[in-house]
Amino acid sequence: MRSLITVIVILLCAGTAAEAQKQKKKPAVRPRNAGATSPANPAKPRIIGSTAVIITKNGERLTGEVLDLSAYSVRLRADNLESTIALDTIASMSFGGASATTARVDQPVGQVRLDFAKDAEIALGFFQTMASSLRPGVDYTEYGRQLIELRRAGERLISKYSSTDNAAEARVVSLVAGALTDYTWARTIWTLKFGRSSDGTIAETDSPVVADAVAMYPDLRTLAAAGDRLSAEKLLSGIWRKASEKQDRARGLISSPR
Repeated sequence: MRSLITVIVILLCAGTAAEAQKQKKKPAVRPRNAGATSPANPAKPRIIGSTAVIITKNGERLTGEVLDLSAYSVRLRADNLESTIALDTIASMSFGGASATTARVDQPVGQVRLDFAKDAEIALGFFQTMASSLRPGVDYTEYGRQLIELRRAGERLISKYSSTDNAAEARVVSLVAGALTDYTWARTIWTLKFGRSSDGTIAETDSPVVADAVAMYPDLRTLAAAGDRLSAEKLLSGIWRKASEKQDRARGLISSPR
């Protein structure tokens, strides 16, 4: 799943880098040879290893070499130091230096296709059902059943459109994959809550999922802090909120299909 999510995000970002490359290079002249065949689809610009300029939502500016991209974060190296920045904290990213086109993380250029919008609407319907069931309260067993249906619907969309070259569609797929991971993480955290302690708290060391969740969403660490441990209930509600936000952004991107 993680490798697939990485591919999705790279597809999203590749469109921005491509625009910068177009301004720097003139199109190649094709030889006038009746027997020559046209080249296959040109290779997409390489994002990993390129230079990125990131502006965070609190105004901080970071410049460095891209080491990794995922649906949740970007990892940079600058002055021999590495840092990981959560996508939720990023206002904009640009690649290839200061002259590159700036990419808004949540607003890719373009519209989704009509057939994609229909398929995405079906998948997001399952996500909406899950989100609605959380409001009045859902028990552990029912949550597990709904999660199975959710994963089937989400993975069907991801599998069908993981290779799309449409930036808006790639972003929707990325958001769906991210929301699916959130709900799956929540299931694991809910399981950890049973028998861990009488006060309903868990520790980061209880599972890699807990450590990954608070590393990816630093605000949840503060929200769920309970001394040197974490409130399982507050962590669950925070992760569910993150999933819901992704669903809303995905639905907004499919609102005007072409």
